[in-house]
Amino acid sequence: MNGPLTLAPVAMSIAAAFACACASQAPLEWKTTEAEWRIASARLEALRATQPTEPYGMVVRVSLREPRSGKAFEGRGAVAVEPHAALRMILLGPGGATALDAWITPSAFRFEVPPLHLLRRGAAQGEARLPVDFFREWFLAPLGGRLLASVAGPAATGLPSCSGQWFVLRRGVATMTVCEDEAGERLAIDATRRAPSALERLSFRGTSLSPHAGDRAEYEDVLSGVRASVEVEKVDDTPPDPLAFADPDALPKGSP
Repeated sequence: MNGPLTLAPVAMSIAAAFACACASQAPLEWKTTEAEWRIASARLEALRATQPTEPYGMVVRVSLREPRSGKAFEGRGAVAVEPHAALRMILLGPGGATALDAWITPSAFRFEVPPLHLLRRGAAQGEARLPVDFFREWFLAPLGGRLLASVAGPAATGLPSCSGQWFVLRRGVATMTVCEDEAGERLAIDATRRAPSALERLSFRGTSLSPHAGDRAEYEDVLSGVRASVEVEKVDDTPPDPLAFADPDALPKGSP
């Protein structure tokens, strides 16, 4: 879900952050009793119920660092989401030029980095080295998938530190290991996503799965070491223009 650079390094940093070529690791095997599974399933459904049900937009601040080159990027952007249907994300680099334009639905995607003249389109399964599947899962249907197992309390070595409830979720070819921990009115989620060509981690701190100003997410590509953070500056009071969710290539020239 916080030194100015020229536009080219900004674009290169963004492209590097979206490289995911790490080999998949087998998920942990946890023994979950039937009673524990029922409790975990009910808790997971209650958590999912905090997701938005109507289209929404938000302004975000993005910070990104690529450790190999030392390049860093800070900027702002807009995200429009129609739950379970479509995502549009536009990030601006220095000078207000578009550095990233992503459109993602359950069945298709378009991913563009204009400064690099990079444009990729695809269908339901995302393209390797692009975070399409990760964006699709976390923005369109966070914590979606089939519950495989769950344990409470500290988990095995190698996973993010979390003392709350752990879930193993399966959706398509990807496995998500998720820990949900509540402290007062704040919600903490630490997740690892494994797929045949990806190993990614996300740490979220916020109020619920519905966006609020001050929510913050930290993303890591385990192979490259690239890290990114996204902080919600504000959530729009009015729903996004429906055109925001249309295929950009199908819109009349000059449309957003």
